[in-house]
Amino acid sequence: MKCSENGGGRRRKPRDRGLLPPCTQSRVLYAEIPRRQIALYRFLLEGYDNLAVMSVVDRYRAVIKLRFTPDAEHTLRGMLLAQGAKLVEPPVLSD
Repeated sequence: MKCSENGGGRRRKPRDRGLLPPCTQSRVLYAEIPRRQIALYRFLLEGYDNLAVMSVVDRYRAVIKLRFTPDAEHTLRGMLLAQGAKLVEPPVLSD
């Protein structure tokens, strides 16, 4: 029998991988941190398996914007408070 021949007509069942569908929503937090620790926060977020995506909004006041999934909010807030970050309101854009 060749490998290309169907041996008995049996098909494999598809495996259930148990994967959840990807999250399609994100949330945003703003935090003010010590200016010298901007790189440390980026390193910590990457170390937590990319817990959030960080961008610097105001480099002089060291305000960062964190975009994350709803499932990660509790862990992210805990990490920020443990490191001494101060959560701030979103900046208001003026016309």
